[in-house]
Amino acid sequence: MGVLNPTADPTNVVQALVYTLLDVFDAARDLHQTLRHKEKRDYEHKLKSKGYPQSRRIEYVEDGELSTDESIVMDKAAVTRQFEIGYQDIGAQFAIGDVFSQTALQSAIITLQSVIITTFLYGPTSPEPISHHLSNVLAACRASGTISVDILEAQHQRQLAIKLPPPRVTESPVGHSGHSMPLPYPVTPAHSTSTPSTVLNKSRHSSSGPDERTLTLSNPTLEDVASRPRPTRTDTESTSFSGLTAYGTENSPNTHYCLYARDLQRHPSQSLHSSITSSSSPYCPYCKRTLHLSPGKSWEIFKDDEGVERCFQIQNRFVVKCHREGVDGGYSCILCSRSRTARMDTVCGDVKALIRHIWMDHDAMELELEEDAVEVVEDVVGRRRDSGMSFTESRASRRSASLGPSGGLGRRRYERGVETPEGRSRREN
Repeated sequence: MGVLNPTADPTNVVQALVYTLLDVFDAARDLHQTLRHKEKRDYEHKLKSKGYPQSRRIEYVEDGELSTDESIVMDKAAVTRQFEIGYQDIGAQFAIGDVFSQTALQSAIITLQSVIITTFLYGPTSPEPISHHLSNVLAACRASGTISVDILEAQHQRQLAIKLPPPRVTESPVGHSGHSMPLPYPVTPAHSTSTPSTVLNKSRHSSSGPDERTLTLSNPTLEDVASRPRPTRTDTESTSFSGLTAYGTENSPNTHYCLYARDLQRHPSQSLHSSITSSSSPYCPYCKRTLHLSPGKSWEIFKDDEGVERCFQIQNRFVVKCHREGVDGGYSCILCSRSRTARMDTVCGDVKALIRHIWMDHDAMELELEEDAVEVVEDVVGRRRDSGMSFTESRASRRSASLGPSGGLGRRRYERGVETPEGRSRREN
């Protein structure tokens, strides 16, 4: 996230406007939280005024869509990421921008500020319910975030079109040209030759053609590896790393993931680093951001598959390989990145939002193909595997028929804090 924090320059107009927009997003989050607290207080006061006894506990049920500022966090992360992409490709000229972007960003900021100010001044005394004002704030943030991302992307394309192409580099033992961004990252030793066992060998995950959203990096030379600085940390790890994973074109989803996350994506058998599995506060060994995970735990979600409820455990490794670099980077869905049909990537503000997205927007077949999503299937006592009886006939099975409409697609559930068992995946059957 260092792109948004270069030395302040008054000529960097677009960068200053992006700063302002991010501050407005923060103000919108504060207003959203204030309105939520007021709505709870008004609800309790209304019950007490009707004679509700104070000795009884008041339980307030929140609207799932309006009770969280998660969408504002995602809008902020999307704008930040789009600016980073343009700055990395264009450089300082992107921070300056052009008159089209400057004018459009100012308009987006003013529009969002107008909604926030109006809601703050007249919302408490307005006859409209507070839920109406919450919806207005969230909708305004979503509109400003979407417009700003489109503005920055359009500027990126304009400046990229007039930028002179860099000279082609012929094959030589010399490192990359100055246009390449150094990517320092310590990893476990890798094999010197590329064998089928070092890449993801599932044909269902591999791509036969180039992905339009994928930016592939050429393999680093020995001089590149030697010249890359090692990241420093006060509490240094005792484990040393001797090599760098080669980056080719196979199984390389979008490159906005953290370098360590991409390494996990390319090597399904690679274990998590000790900074994640052994630390009381897990963090990424490359970007050093804190990962809000619980070692030894997993997320358990239930999916409806043609009337049959299937249980999947989303491992911590899945969450780690979805994280983006930086404190506010969020998490990108690797399932969306791999999908041939999805034309956009999904960025979630936190781990809970990522798991909820997987639960809501991806089906059981996609989870079945994911190596870090383990389906929980218990053995049926006294039943042969080749018998004609279904697992759904046993109460010991974790697959069971859905119970009426509440078990359908609209009410699938997920839960947190499941101990990871030494169970058996359906892929092993």
